[in-house]
Amino acid sequence: MRKKFVATCLAIAIASTTGCAQLGINKQQAGTIIGGLAGAIAGAAMGKGTGKIVAVIIAGSLGSYLGNRIGASLDEKDQQALALRTQEILSQPVAPNRPTTWASDHSGATAEIVQGKEFTQTKVVEVKRAPTIQAVPSMRLINEPYVTKSSVNVRSAPNLKAGKVGGLAPSTEFTAVGSTGDWVLVGRKGVTVGYVHKSYVLPKEQAVAQREAPVANLDDMDVKASNETRAFDLDSIQSLQTQQIAAETSCRPVTVSLKSASGQPEQQQNTFCKQNNGTWELI
Repeated sequence: MRKKFVATCLAIAIASTTGCAQLGINKQQAGTIIGGLAGAIAGAAMGKGTGKIVAVIIAGSLGSYLGNRIGASLDEKDQQALALRTQEILSQPVAPNRPTTWASDHSGATAEIVQGKEFTQTKVVEVKRAPTIQAVPSMRLINEPYVTKSSVNVRSAPNLKAGKVGGLAPSTEFTAVGSTGDWVLVGRKGVTVGYVHKSYVLPKEQAVAQREAPVANLDDMDVKASNETRAFDLDSIQSLQTQQIAAETSCRPVTVSLKSASGQPEQQQNTFCKQNNGTWELI
């Protein structure tokens, strides 16, 4: 029965939290509902394909978090805006203790968002891989776009003696799932399809800075059209392997100092850690 009440509140709360209060759901709980819904809606407007899905996850989870913790003093529009601003900051390289400001475009509420020093934490994550690709016992999570500097062989295991499963042309963008030693895990649509040596690739941000912008994206390529990329055709693989891996991931403390329209100050200090799907999760 309570689930029906909450579902009803999704419609009511967009206009007002009063209706939910009448159903026994307080303003803070309503803030969680509004924040999550508003964040997800905003996230849906961002990006394309898997990027759009990730945006929904990030914006939705941050919206719920902010709505629950400081929703008592913000309306749903401000919760959405502050959640998205926090998401933007987490998706950028960390600048420890450098404040970033946010201001409402209608209520007068303001906030200062500060990231602390990034640190690492080891956790178990689930990684999908093609059946011909060797598993590794541990890795460092990356989940960022990388670009090939030149033609590079993609191998079945992270060593030079491993068999070649395919190749990537210069300036090909792909998702680096993670790294193990000197090797980077090549991802295509969320699946590890091989390993490349780190000396042949760059983070996309560095590549663009060096005017080496990508000309193709592995996720979007017609991989069946070339012998070099045919092994990356996920449609031809009957079953994928799933592995639990000990992964070293990045974590960041985040402090949000809020001043509502009424001048009431609030502050929350929490830690977010990067997940294997590229999102940042509150721990």
